[in-house]
Amino acid sequence: MKNHNFGILFILLVIAQMIICNYFQMTPYIVLSILPAMILCIPLTVSTNVCMLIAFASGLTVDWLAEGLIGINAASLVPVAMARKTIIRIFLGEDLIARQDSFTFKKNGIGKISIALFVSLAIFFAIYIILDGAGTRPYSFNLIRFTASVTASLALSLVVSAVLIPDDRK
Repeated sequence: MKNHNFGILFILLVIAQMIICNYFQMTPYIVLSILPAMILCIPLTVSTNVCMLIAFASGLTVDWLAEGLIGINAASLVPVAMARKTIIRIFLGEDLIARQDSFTFKKNGIGKISIALFVSLAIFFAIYIILDGAGTRPYSFNLIRFTASVTASLALSLVVSAVLIPDDRK
């Protein structure tokens, strides 16, 4: 997939995240987010600093137009962008970082990509829930919210990754 197609898809998925935030709040226990998967799928040719700026801008856009709490997605997404190359290095292999190659479902498998997505979602939601609760909610509520949000978002993130990750069969 060409980089300009990636940019268009990324912008469309930010809009999809805004729609999810506005219309799919089913329960206070589940927060759906595809933003960490989008950040993890940014091509490795993009530096960490630029990736952090993209994460901040996309998180702030979602905050401004959908969430209501300005800065919560941006503050939660920037650490995911900072840890992106480390997550890829640990779970998908050092050779991807060295060659600046993109990972694919065919090369890495759904299991490894799922684990990498799980870790990025766990980082995102740990920060998100801490900032959202700000010490006012009990630990049990936060733990249930974290578990349910990561689980529900993982299913959506796999679909988003399948859209954003280039298909190496073409």
